[in-house]
Amino acid sequence: MAMKYEFIKAPSKSAKAMIMRRMPKTEGIDMAQANWGAVLLVQGMVVEIMAAADIGVKAADVAVCELVGNCPQHVNSLAFVGTQSQVSQVLSALKNAGKI
Repeated sequence: MAMKYEFIKAPSKSAKAMIMRRMPKTEGIDMAQANWGAVLLVQGMVVEIMAAADIGVKAADVAVCELVGNCPQHVNSLAFVGTQSQVSQVLSALKNAGKI
């Protein structure tokens, strides 16, 4: 089953703030320094997002963080943050790997 995703180009301050609130405090500091030209949100089973994180960071120089929230334990989300070009590379790599 393919993971769900949303690609956000030039996220608004509000969208960035909402995403940042879902990042663990230890990772949020590093993510605040990232280039927020675009964000790719990916949601799937734990094993799927772990593989997606690996594929994404190998495809482009992006920051990635697991998001925490009210989802069931077996469904998690990731945020890939970078320039629009970098985040597009991640999306392409995940599509080519059959993950989304």
